[in-house]
Amino acid sequence: MDQLEFPLYGRVDAPSVAPEQWVRYCKTYREAVRAAWALRRIKGAKIADMARDMQFVAQHVGDWLAKDDGPKRRSLPAHRIPDFELYVGNSLVSQWLASHAKLTVLEEITATRAVA
Repeated sequence: MDQLEFPLYGRVDAPSVAPEQWVRYCKTYREAVRAAWALRRIKGAKIADMARDMQFVAQHVGDWLAKDDGPKRRSLPAHRIPDFELYVGNSLVSQWLASHAKLTVLEEITATRAVA
Protein backbone atom coordinates (compact mmCIF):
# COMPACT_ATOMS: atom_id res chain seq x y z
CA MET A 1 0.00 0.00 0.00
CA ASP A 2 1.11 3.51 -0.69
CA GLN A 3 1.68 5.76 2.34
CA LEU A 4 -0.41 8.47 0.67
CA GLU A 5 -3.52 6.35 1.18
CA PHE A 6 -3.39 7.03 4.92
CA PRO A 7 -2.99 10.81 5.33
CA LEU A 8 -4.13 10.87 8.98
CA TYR A 9 -1.50 8.44 10.22
CA GLY A 10 1.70 10.18 9.08
CA ARG A 11 4.89 8.38 8.17
CA VAL A 12 6.05 5.33 10.07
CA ASP A 13 9.52 4.99 8.53
CA ALA A 14 10.71 8.52 9.36
CA PRO A 15 9.53 11.67 11.15
CA SER A 16 6.41 13.27 9.72
CA VAL A 17 6.25 16.90 8.68
CA ALA A 18 4.72 19.01 11.45
CA PRO A 19 1.84 21.37 10.67
CA GLU A 20 3.06 24.79 9.58
CA GLN A 21 1.09 26.60 12.29
CA TRP A 22 3.28 24.91 14.93
CA VAL A 23 6.44 26.08 13.18
CA ARG A 24 5.11 29.64 13.11
CA TYR A 25 3.94 29.41 16.74
CA CYS A 26 7.44 28.67 18.05
CA LYS A 27 9.51 31.79 18.60
CA THR A 28 12.65 30.11 19.96
CA TYR A 29 14.60 26.92 19.35
CA ARG A 30 13.72 25.64 22.80
CA GLU A 31 10.01 26.26 22.11
CA ALA A 32 10.34 24.21 18.91
CA VAL A 33 11.91 21.34 20.86
CA ARG A 34 9.14 21.44 23.47
CA ALA A 35 6.44 21.64 20.78
CA ALA A 36 7.94 18.66 18.94
CA TRP A 37 7.79 16.72 22.20
CA ALA A 38 4.18 17.82 22.80
CA LEU A 39 3.28 16.53 19.31
CA ARG A 40 5.13 13.23 19.84
CA ARG A 41 3.73 10.16 18.14
CA ILE A 42 3.80 8.03 21.31
CA LYS A 43 1.65 10.14 23.62
CA GLY A 44 2.35 8.05 26.72
CA ALA A 45 6.14 8.25 26.32
CA LYS A 46 8.03 9.79 29.21
CA ILE A 47 11.38 11.56 29.27
CA ALA A 48 12.96 8.48 30.84
CA ASP A 49 11.61 6.30 28.01
CA MET A 50 13.18 8.48 25.33
CA ALA A 51 16.44 8.74 27.25
CA ARG A 52 16.61 4.96 27.54
CA ASP A 53 15.55 4.17 23.98
CA MET A 54 17.75 6.78 22.29
CA GLN A 55 20.68 6.61 24.74
CA PHE A 56 20.25 10.22 25.82
CA VAL A 57 21.24 11.34 29.32
CA ALA A 58 17.94 11.70 31.17
CA GLN A 59 19.05 14.88 32.99
CA HIS A 60 19.96 16.46 29.66
CA VAL A 61 16.56 15.58 28.18
CA GLY A 62 14.94 17.11 31.26
CA ASP A 63 16.81 20.33 30.51
CA TRP A 64 15.86 20.26 26.82
CA LEU A 65 12.17 20.00 27.69
CA ALA A 66 12.06 22.22 30.79
CA LYS A 67 9.46 24.96 30.57
CA ASP A 68 11.78 27.55 32.06
CA ASP A 69 14.56 28.78 29.82
CA GLY A 70 17.06 29.45 32.59
CA PRO A 71 20.65 30.20 31.62
CA LYS A 72 21.84 26.88 33.06
CA ARG A 73 19.44 24.80 30.97
CA ARG A 74 20.97 22.72 28.20
CA SER A 75 19.49 22.86 24.69
CA LEU A 76 19.11 19.94 22.34
CA PRO A 77 22.48 19.64 20.55
CA ALA A 78 22.38 19.84 16.76
CA HIS A 79 23.93 16.39 16.30
CA ARG A 80 21.07 14.83 18.34
CA ILE A 81 18.22 16.43 16.35
CA PRO A 82 17.81 13.44 13.96
CA ASP A 83 17.53 10.98 16.86
CA PHE A 84 15.15 13.27 18.75
CA GLU A 85 12.93 13.73 15.68
CA LEU A 86 12.94 10.01 14.98
CA TYR A 87 11.70 9.35 18.50
CA VAL A 88 9.04 12.07 18.63
CA GLY A 89 7.90 11.25 15.10
CA ASN A 90 7.92 14.76 13.65
CA SER A 91 10.45 17.11 12.08
CA LEU A 92 9.28 20.30 13.78
CA VAL A 93 12.77 21.23 15.03
CA SER A 94 14.31 20.90 11.55
CA GLN A 95 11.40 22.79 10.03
CA TRP A 96 11.81 25.59 12.59
CA LEU A 97 15.53 25.82 11.84
CA ALA A 98 14.84 25.94 8.09
CA SER A 99 12.23 28.65 8.51
CA HIS A 100 14.64 30.76 10.55
CA ALA A 101 17.41 30.25 8.01
CA LYS A 102 15.20 32.27 5.62
CA LEU A 103 15.04 29.54 3.00
CA THR A 104 13.07 30.34 -0.12
CA VAL A 105 9.66 28.75 -0.65
CA LEU A 106 11.13 26.43 -3.30
CA GLU A 107 13.87 25.29 -0.91
CA GLU A 108 11.30 24.64 1.83
CA ILE A 109 9.09 22.63 -0.55
CA THR A 110 12.09 20.58 -1.67
CA ALA A 111 13.06 19.92 1.96
CA THR A 112 9.48 19.00 2.85
CA ARG A 113 9.29 16.56 -0.04
CA ALA A 114 12.61 15.00 0.98
CA VAL A 115 11.19 14.39 4.48
CA ALA A 116 7.80 13.17 3.24
